[in-house]
This record gives sequence, C-alpha cells and structure tokens, in this order.
Amino acid sequence: MTYEELNNKIRQMRNESFENSSQLTLGQFISEIERIGIVAEHNNEIKDVCFDFGSAIPTTLDSWRGAYEELALGYELSGYDNNSKHFSDCKADKFLEQLKSAIGKEYTGWKGGEFIMNEDTPVWVSNSGNSDDTGIIGILDDGWRIIVLTAFCKY
Repeated sequence: MTYEELNNKIRQMRNESFENSSQLTLGQFISEIERIGIVAEHNNEIKDVCFDFGSAIPTTLDSWRGAYEELALGYELSGYDNNSKHFSDCKADKFLEQLKSAIGKEYTGWKGGEFIMNEDTPVWVSNSGNSDDTGIIGILDDGWRIIVLTAFCKY
C-alpha cells in the first residue's frame, strides 16, 4: 500500500467516525454563533466568549496536531487564574471574525505540510503542539456571554 493509499484510508475512517460524533465543524460553529448573535440584548454590548471549563477563554486557531487537516482552537486562563493578564477577555465580534477567516486559510502542520481548512473541518480545543481529545460540541448563550461547550471526542 502506498503512502497516499494509506492516507486516503485513514481519512475515510476519520470521516466515518466523525459522522457519529457530536463534535462541530467550523461551519456549524460559526452558524451557531450567528444564530444566537454577538450583541447582548440587555446592554447592546458585544458578548464575551469563554469555554465551559475553568476560566478558559479562546485564543488562536492552528492546525491540530492530532490530525493536521483539522483545526485547533487554543485557550488561556483569564481573570485571577492568569496573574500576567489579570483581566483578559475574548469578544464575540473578533472571535467570529477569526473563525470566518479560517475558511479557506492554509495552516502549517506541526511537523510540516500545508492544510486548508473549510466549513466541514472539525474543531478541537488544544493549544499549539498538543493533540488533546477535547472537541467543541455546541455553544450556550447566557445573555452576556457565549459559552463554548466541550466534551471528550475520540478521533
């Protein structure tokens, strides 16, 4: 079996496993945020964005080390959990813009290679160089912020 045939077989297996997963694609993630809106109704300010664990907030997008053709959304701690950035935040307008700009964008894999992301690309939660099994499965709107929901997802 050639390298290309092996790679195609792995990609086919991944596609089959992803069909049975609750993990969101980039396009679904964007659509969910657009559906609930980025402006808080009670004060007309842009909503904050955070994860559903600890005081974590989204940071950058990168190629996921677990499968370079998939996307990783990095995170950092905020508030009192991050002494160097006491009051860091992530605003929904900039975050949505970042997600949309990932469509059609080329990312470099951890060990090389170029990978173009699209609406069907699965999105993970993992900082650069890691291949954590935390996937994005939805969002929750609590009025003033968007909470990114995560869960263990097996590749």
